[in-house]
Amino acid sequence: MDKLNMTQKFLLVVLATFANSEGECWPSQGLLAELLGVTTGTICTSLKKLEEEKFIESFQRKTKHGGTNTKLYRMLFEPFVFKQVKEQHYNCFGQRVDDPRMSDTTWADGLD
Repeated sequence: MDKLNMTQKFLLVVLATFANSEGECWPSQGLLAELLGVTTGTICTSLKKLEEEKFIESFQRKTKHGGTNTKLYRMLFEPFVFKQVKEQHYNCFGQRVDDPRMSDTTWADGLD
């Protein structure tokens, strides 16, 4: 985050507020410019910086007829990367398997 200016940080927050549970959103650059009170050129430059720093990735969306639509932006930072957590790290009660309380058997001492 140290390499980002205030506009870029604010843009990242705005993109995150638009993002769905998959970390994806597709606001237009015009809308983003309006919300941030900057030019679309500033938005374009800021989006490139966010991609360079690996905070987001973008994909050009296509219309049914092959034309271009707004870009799709995918968040690459917490909490949006929570999908990478594997289910096998949890037991059937929703407790983390690597939770130290799960391996503590001192409660059973003397039950022999």
